[in-house]
Amino acid sequence: MIFEQADLMPRPGRYRILAGPGSPYSHKVRAALRYRRIPHDWTVPLGGFDGAGQSEGLKAFGKRLLPVVLYPDGSAWNDSTPILHEMETLHPDGPSLMPPTPAQRFLARLVEDFADEWLAVILMAFRWTSEADVAFCARRQMAGWLGDVDEPTLSLGIEAFTARQQMVRNFIGGGDPSTHAALEGEYLALLDILERGLARRLFLFGQRPSIADFGLYGMLSQLAIDPTPSRLMRAHAVRTYQWTQWVDDLSGHQGEWAADPAPDETLVELVALAGGGFRAMMLASAEAAGRGEMRCAFQVGGVTLASVARPYTVSCWLWLKAMFAELSDADREALRPILEPAGFWDVLAFAPGEAERLKPFAKL
Repeated sequence: MIFEQADLMPRPGRYRILAGPGSPYSHKVRAALRYRRIPHDWTVPLGGFDGAGQSEGLKAFGKRLLPVVLYPDGSAWNDSTPILHEMETLHPDGPSLMPPTPAQRFLARLVEDFADEWLAVILMAFRWTSEADVAFCARRQMAGWLGDVDEPTLSLGIEAFTARQQMVRNFIGGGDPSTHAALEGEYLALLDILERGLARRLFLFGQRPSIADFGLYGMLSQLAIDPTPSRLMRAHAVRTYQWTQWVDDLSGHQGEWAADPAPDETLVELVALAGGGFRAMMLASAEAAGRGEMRCAFQVGGVTLASVARPYTVSCWLWLKAMFAELSDADREALRPILEPAGFWDVLAFAPGEAERLKPFAKL
């Protein structure tokens, strides 16, 4: 069955998530809506992607990326962060994803962007570098997209999808062994932080999840499946592996924010880790955009990575700066002991001309 646009429209009073089988952002949004008890339907549109491009039915929504979230009125959006923020206004009665204080909300967004932007680079490097990972990831995802097709049809989809994804991977560092080793080091450092933290409490801001936890979950939901990162997670971070299975559906979870708003050790260590590759990529992308250039380079673990200065990545960085600027002086100073050692303190102020390039924080 190949879905047409009319087949995919939401049912009355419900959202529809048009998802990809291996899309971390799709799983992030679904888990967040499940936790907030917001009525929705999950659909991977069979035939919606053939390995090279979208079907006409999916193209009709005018969105290149997944998930496409269809609102009850039929409008289509696909930027997970602004969508989850808007859900706070549209559905104020459900459990909020936003921690109680402005300083905590800034840290939550910083960690979420670290997950959405930087862990995506690591995920792509794992998925599309080694032969074993490529073979599994391409076959798994195309089987999810195409359903019950014969082997020649599936093989054509696998071939097209592999070529497409390896081209994308090359835009964000490629398959160079030193690059891959540096990114694997970042991943292992993340697993170490999360594994130790889960011995103290289940979420970053207490016993209930924030937008940051769901950002991490989205990426971990796929890293726990793909061959090499899954093997590493199972060997080094069993608590994290099980946490990832659990967070998939928190619709029955009850919990409170931590009574003490001071960041715990896990959050401090995550910000410090974000001060490495994530900070370097965001700075390099913004500086390249300021010069009108499309390419940038930055260092991770002593290795130089070349990347495309993606406009959306630059927007995320500017949105973080705008959020930081809106904090009170007292809130900013309270964050200084965390942000300064990680290298963020001096780079969160707008550079000349950056405020003028700030796009509205809105659904895309």
